[in-house]
Amino acid sequence: MAAQSNGATLSLLTARAIDRLGAADFYDCLLAILGAAVPHDLAAMVRYSRATTPDLILPRIEPTTSMMAYYEHFYAFDPFYNHWMQSGEIGVFRLREMDTRIGRSLYAREFLTAMSIYDEIAVFLPPFGNASPTLILDRAKGAFTAAEMRRVREIFPLLAALHRRHISAFIAAGSVTERSPIGQPRPLRLVDHQGVTVFETQSWAEVTGRDPAVADALAVIAARGPCVIDLPGRMSLRRTQLPADFGPAPRGYCDEVTTDGTAHGFGGESGLPPQMVDLLSEREQQVALKMLQGYPVIEIARKLGLSRGTVKNYRLSIYRKLDITSERELFGEYIAAIRTP
Repeated sequence: MAAQSNGATLSLLTARAIDRLGAADFYDCLLAILGAAVPHDLAAMVRYSRATTPDLILPRIEPTTSMMAYYEHFYAFDPFYNHWMQSGEIGVFRLREMDTRIGRSLYAREFLTAMSIYDEIAVFLPPFGNASPTLILDRAKGAFTAAEMRRVREIFPLLAALHRRHISAFIAAGSVTERSPIGQPRPLRLVDHQGVTVFETQSWAEVTGRDPAVADALAVIAARGPCVIDLPGRMSLRRTQLPADFGPAPRGYCDEVTTDGTAHGFGGESGLPPQMVDLLSEREQQVALKMLQGYPVIEIARKLGLSRGTVKNYRLSIYRKLDITSERELFGEYIAAIRTP
């Protein structure tokens, strides 16, 4: 009887989502489907991008001080953010499976505890350009179980298919709203595999019309294929390929002008801001990065092939060069550095 009831609920919620394809509240419907599958304390949608900082799309609330702290700097330590930056893999992931040491990290102590989050499920939906609209379920006490993860993975194909149809619907209608998967309207266009533009935002037309550097970069990507071209003013032109089942432009391309976000998080060559790189040796940079990611001395030693005593010596050298005395101050130095233009 319970299975029949759950099936009826899923059918009703799916019908509602189909009815709202192309509408501003479509992702509320997707969250309702996900939330009905697993008990949770909070449901949200975050846009993770390889080009910029995360964006909170849902819920539509005024951000708290803790939430603002996340979007200003804590995002750099978010395992989900780093997952998207490093692999871009879609699917269902659990916070405490992705990082078994998360409870000992500064990110947990300074942010997760303040937000009353013990465990999270992230559902990375198929990307639009560099970004994945990601559905999040939070739990304040206790971890999500293997059975609950199986239930979410079972409905992932449904969520992904509805998401793709929604993108097709709103692009076909020529409307990119502030709650679309790409967040706020930005310079973006879609082209088919023959190079014909099937959709562009107004800001794309404005930027390409006034900036000859964009026109030059477009000529390069037309010949080279998916890549990133640097533009003046710390901007980039990025081309990514769309999937074969993307209705408006199957196997086409998404072109997007974005601000360069590589100085944030752990995505750069060393993973540290230039202000810190200039002061530390290569090995000290490696140790500092592992410290910022929450690894204890014994784990840093194992990962870098060093003795614990050597790691402790590097730690003291890092503290001396940065004029600090603790891991907390190291975190503060990192945050200050990435927030400095």
